[in-house]
Formats: sequence, C-alpha cells, structure tokens
Amino acid sequence: MGYAEAIQDNIPMEKHDGFGWYFPPCRICGSPVSTWSYIRGTEYTCADCKKLLVEEHVKNKKVLQVDKKQKKFDTAIKRISKVTDIAKYKKALEIVQKNLYKAGWFQSTEEIMTAVELIKRGLKINHQVSVYEYSVDFIIPEFKVALEIDGRPFHTKDNEKAQTIRDEVIADKLGEGWNVIRIDTENINTNVTKLVPAIKRILKYREDKKSAV
Repeated sequence: MGYAEAIQDNIPMEKHDGFGWYFPPCRICGSPVSTWSYIRGTEYTCADCKKLLVEEHVKNKKVLQVDKKQKKFDTAIKRISKVTDIAKYKKALEIVQKNLYKAGWFQSTEEIMTAVELIKRGLKINHQVSVYEYSVDFIIPEFKVALEIDGRPFHTKDNEKAQTIRDEVIADKLGEGWNVIRIDTENINTNVTKLVPAIKRILKYREDKKSAV
C-alpha cells in the first residue's frame, strides 16, 4: 500500500540497512520528512516546523491567559462600579493591574475585587501565600487574618472537616492570635465594600466567644 502509493505520488525512497525509508514533503516548508511508512493523505511535518508550531502554541497560550486575566480585571471594575464610586479606587486598581500577570496570582474576578478593596482601605496584603502544602488567598498582617475567598463547592458537608483541619493548621503555623476567615464569592460580588467591616465583625464575634468561655 505505502510503496505503490509512494511510486504514484513521486515520493523519494531509499533503503538503509534493509529498511525502506520514504521522504514525503513537509506540509509547511516542503523539506523532505524521513518516515518508515507512507500513507497518502497524511500531512507530514519536519522537526524544524514542529518546533516552530510548539513555540507558536506556547505564545498563543500565554496571550490567551493574559486576555482572560484582563477580562477578569475588567469584570471586577464593573462589579465594583455597581455598588460604589469606582473613581475612589484608582490607586488600588493601578496597583493590582501592575501585579495582575504574576504567576499564580488573581485566578478569579473575586480575588481581584478583594485585593482592590483591601488595598483601597489602606491594608497591606500578601497574595497566594504558601503555608506548608496549602496556599492562602490573602494574608492581612494588621488583622492577623488569613483570608480565603471561597466558591460554593467549598461549603459542602463533605469538605467541612478537611476545611476545619486545614484552617487550624494554617492558623497554628501563622502564630498566636491568627484567624482563618472564609468569605463566599457571592458576598464579594454582591457588595465588596462590606468586606472589611465583615472581617472585623467576625473577629469581634470570635473574641467575644473566646472570652465568654
């Protein structure tokens, strides 16, 4: 099948050590591509062109990732604008935009909104902090808070026990007086301006509860 088709298609052939080699043209540059078999209709690609295709794929993937993050950033601005004057967030937005494309940072629109709100409030934050094998969304030193922004799947009963253990490990590692606080993404999207007051209320509630024991 391959030999007859190669003859009909004028594909160059050679024999080496008893093996037949075919040299169909590269589909991109036309250079001969060495192969043990020839199948009519198959598109062959030389090593150099394969390398270029891989490089182009990586480049396009990076561009796509950048576009996705920019869309999340734009969406964050729109959602914040619905509940407050976005002009007051100019400096905070500039800071987040500058750090938007750091690897592993700002994986969701809600994380962007959270960072913008915390920075606007004058709080120093650290994003995506490694604690043992865990990654914490935000560390807020002033409040001694490890802040996690959770989607609804994290609030299922199946995850509750593992989540509690995780939070205890993180709080213990960070030190005395530290708290892990989880905020639902829905609350962030509804009105992110209530984030800091909510954190303060949770801290006060926990402190009052501890004092009452």
